[in-house]
Amino acid sequence: MEYRLHRTGVLTLAVLTSLAALSACGKGGPEVKAGKVTATGETLENAAKQEGQVTFYCSLTPDSCNALAGGFEKEHKGITVKVLRATSPDLSARYATEKKSRAKTADVILHADVPFIQTALKEGLVTSFKDAGLLPADHPEKWLLNSEGITGTPYIVDALGIGINTDLVKPGDYPKSWADLGDPKWKGKMNGPHKDGSGYATYYGTIDDSVDGFLKSLGKQEIFPDPGGMVSLTESLAAGQYAIQSVASKAAIDNAKAKGAPVTIVFPEPGATGPAFAYTLNPEPGHPNAQKLFADYVLSEKADQALHDVNSAIATPHVETEFTLLHPNLEYYQPARVEEVAKTLNGGK
Repeated sequence: MEYRLHRTGVLTLAVLTSLAALSACGKGGPEVKAGKVTATGETLENAAKQEGQVTFYCSLTPDSCNALAGGFEKEHKGITVKVLRATSPDLSARYATEKKSRAKTADVILHADVPFIQTALKEGLVTSFKDAGLLPADHPEKWLLNSEGITGTPYIVDALGIGINTDLVKPGDYPKSWADLGDPKWKGKMNGPHKDGSGYATYYGTIDDSVDGFLKSLGKQEIFPDPGGMVSLTESLAAGQYAIQSVASKAAIDNAKAKGAPVTIVFPEPGATGPAFAYTLNPEPGHPNAQKLFADYVLSEKADQALHDVNSAIATPHVETEFTLLHPNLEYYQPARVEEVAKTLNGGK
């Protein structure tokens, strides 16, 4: 079951500044904390069925969030996944507010708000899979966030490519490498996300690590910034306002294409990257047994395959992608690096 949260207008920064106060209020909760469930096998299954549900906050596309929920429900009949789907900043604000008021909130969270996760882990508002003892021993190290204040936190990547208006760009002219976006012929003909967003700083910066001069070349291209998000960007591309979408979501492109829009997506060399969507846990879950089952499921090959079946651009530990994945460089989440990327994209201003 899914319910959606409309944008609250609450900035991540405001959430971060209140976390210390929230952690002081966040005591109490159930006797069984995250990772302290001792039941296994059939005993765990029956205990989770008694709880009846698990609450999952997710900022992937609705189809992807529901794919995880549906896959779990198929494996564990009698346990419902209650999905709240919203943007990463909205989920952070929602979760923090609910923790402050001791209201019912998520058992498991999946979103790309890495700055929030850094502070929330420090303040005890969330716990990592490793600290809860729910991280599989064989989980690949390269699929764990290792950033300031973050360890033992598994993540996946919703890789982004380049959007193409197929009425305006001939197949032979499709960008074959990220460096091709710097070609003067595309000047003034591209749109892209707002340059100051921390998530996109990570995206642009990671590509620049692999493509010499990438950021500087884009800074000369007069890319139209659209803060409305991927759907808005793709709508402008589909309407023929732009020939190229410098950062494109496969889910948004596929949805527009299914409605007859003249758009497609390419994943050029040397590879694709995207936001790191990290899994964290509520340390005081409302459904501790179901939380343990769901935590085990989301890190499984079955869950990875369910995501891949819905969106083949989602990169996970267990399923091979059709493109080379550039794991995001988490240094670009740091404010100084965000400012550095934005300044370069703005032509040094």
